[in-house]
Order: sequence, then C-alpha cells, then structure tokens
Amino acid sequence: MVDCQLLDLDSITQEERRLIVLHAVDGKGARPSDLTASPSYISKVRRGAAKVGEGLLCSALRLITPEELTQLLRGAVPFREATLADAVKVLATARVNDAFREQFLALLTKYLGDQALALGRTWTVTQGDVEEYVKAMRLRGSSEKNLRDRLRYVQRALAEMNWTLEPEGLIEYLAGLREESEHVARHASVSLKSFLKNVLRPRDPALFSVLYNSFTTVKPRSRGRGRLPTIQELRGVFNNLPTIEAKAYLALLAETGLRPGEPFLVNLGDVDWGRGLVRIGAVTATKRSFIAFLRPETVEWLRAEYLPRREEVVERMVRPIRASGWFGEDVLGRFRGRLLPFDRGRLRREVGEAARAVLGRGFELYELRRFFATWMVSRGVPESVVNTLQGRAPPSEFRVLVEHYWSPRHEELREWYLRHAPCLLCP
Repeated sequence: MVDCQLLDLDSITQEERRLIVLHAVDGKGARPSDLTASPSYISKVRRGAAKVGEGLLCSALRLITPEELTQLLRGAVPFREATLADAVKVLATARVNDAFREQFLALLTKYLGDQALALGRTWTVTQGDVEEYVKAMRLRGSSEKNLRDRLRYVQRALAEMNWTLEPEGLIEYLAGLREESEHVARHASVSLKSFLKNVLRPRDPALFSVLYNSFTTVKPRSRGRGRLPTIQELRGVFNNLPTIEAKAYLALLAETGLRPGEPFLVNLGDVDWGRGLVRIGAVTATKRSFIAFLRPETVEWLRAEYLPRREEVVERMVRPIRASGWFGEDVLGRFRGRLLPFDRGRLRREVGEAARAVLGRGFELYELRRFFATWMVSRGVPESVVNTLQGRAPPSEFRVLVEHYWSPRHEELREWYLRHAPCLLCP
C-alpha cells in the first residue's frame, strides 16, 4: 500500500487525484466510509464537481499498491526528494533531540528496514584498519612470521570481499575457500577472527559480536556431506520466493553452478541472449570464472518477466540518487548496467528464508554450486567440462575462453550444458 507521506502531493493534479479515488472505489471495492468520506462527496468527485483533498487522497492511496499507482500516473510518481543539506539538518537535530531521534529511527526502520539492518551488520574496512592490526599484533608480541601469515590471509579475504565484511559474505567466502582447500579455509578463518578481535572489538563491540559469531573456525570435516536439495525441492524454493529478483538469483546459481557473488559481476552487455552465453570475467589468484550458459527456458523467462521488473526498480532507485547530486552519471550508468542491481544481502535472506520454509533447515548458497556439479556428473558430463563451466579450468582452457568471444570450445561446452543442465523453470 502507498504511504502518502513519501509523495509530493502538490504535484498530483486534480484529474490524477480523481483517477486514484475512483480506482479505489471501482477497482478495489472501497466504500465511502472506507475513505472517511460521504457518498455525496464521492459522487461529486466522480462528476468532477468537487476537488479531492489531501485527506481523501491519502485514504485512497492506502488501498492501492505502488504498481497500481505507477500505472495510474503513467510512471511519473512524484516522490518527495530531499537534498544533502536536508539530511544534515535531520542528523543534527536527531543528535540533540531525543524525541525527534526516536521518531526518526522509527521511520528509518519502517521504510529502510533491510538497508538499516544491513548497515548495522556491515564493516567497511580501510587500509588504516590493516595498519592498526599490524601494530596491535606487534604489541602482543606476535612473531614476524605469524604476522606475515595472518596478514596474507586477511588481505586476500578483504580483496575478494571488496573490503566489506558482513555475516553472509563471510560465510560464503569461507565456503568458497573450503571448496578450494580446507587447509586454506582454516587459516583464513583463524586470521579473520584475529583481525576482528584486535581491531573491531575495542571500537564497536556490538558489530564485533555480530561478525565474529557469524562464522566458526574451519575444521577438517568428513567427506560425507549433508544431503543436497533435489530439483523438485529447488523448484519449491523458487516458487516460494517473494520477489522476482530473488527468483532470478536462485535460477542463475542453481542452473549455472556459479559462486554466489559472481552473478553480481555481470552487466547486461555481458549477456548474449541469442546464444544464452554469460561472460563473467572474474579472476583471482585461484578462481577463474569467465563464462556461463543459460537454458532457453531461462532466457525466455528473464527477458519476459525479470527484465521489465528490473527496469522499473532501477528507474525508481536512480531518480532520488540523481536528484541528491551525490553521484555522477558515470556511477549511475554502471549501476543501471548491472544484471542484478539489487542488495545482495536482501536476496541472500529471501532465498534462505524460502529454503527454510521448504526444506525445513538452514541453507547455504554454496549448496547450489555442489548441486550443479553433482547433477551434471551424475548425467555423464565429463568432470573437465564441469570444472570449466564452474570456473576451475586449467590455464590452457582459461586462455581459450578469454581470447575468443566464440570458439569451437564454447560451442562444445554449450552443447554439453543444453543436454544435461538442471532447469528450475521447466515443467
């Protein structure tokens, strides 16, 4: 439902107001009493003999969805926009006025719940924090060899997580390292816990507790792993997801076997819709993911269902960002070009909650990577093909995939994929 506090009501014309009220009455079945108005007043509004005041307008807005409002106003929804100076005034007042601060935080939680929660669970690390860690370790009497080892794992983790530490990101990162080597994952987890204790704990105990307790020190485990979800269960999770962007994220992971962070590296220009080819272009010291393929059913669904929804969201998000003047058009252009321009943490949570509802247990996104590999190998796909599709290609394969947009090797991989890949959107 639409909250009129977020709209610039003065920008909504009387004709548009009349359309909104009539949609609430005729389209939603609202009675005059539901709109805190008399039948005669509604009748006059219908004939154009009476103006629609803000009270009646807000009552009608509470009964319609944002999508319906967008259609009624032909996409030109007039949101209230503020300047950076307005934001500074709000923060300054909140610091000294307890009652104002409580109301401000309540509004922040109401309208930006996911983002506000994410901010309280995220630490953006700086180079200064790394230097502080080095000083702290030396004060504790750590040997230079131990410090070098810890620092190497910490810096690698920060680089691969874009210098941002959050619970879900830490879990995914360590799961990826575990796939590479349990020995490496163990040292990385120990080093990250050391980093958090020495730098973050004295500064922000609450955030330290959230991040430190989000993962455990990796220990070698037996080869017998838990049961992977079946294709039917994943289709159940897909159908149980609340947003189309979460469905797109789940389908990309389950049907390509990519690492959980790799779909967010893809731009629209990286997708060849005709061939169903996605160029990832992610390279680290140990990980090479350059291509992925999409099933025809998934390509059709993405183009027909997901991309229109994505465009609506992007336009709604870009408008206030551009009005704020905080970022230039180059930054906005990069944002608009992403295939998944959504908050990664929110998508993780939506997939996790839907999986718990369907599977009755916790769910790691890396399970989808193992699901894809197991599915393909069980259907006779050579391990070398699976490794190439999942970014574990040897250097020779790596060069072929990088140097040629399309080659016989690409065609061979695509044929293997189309014959055997899992499909969430298939009947």
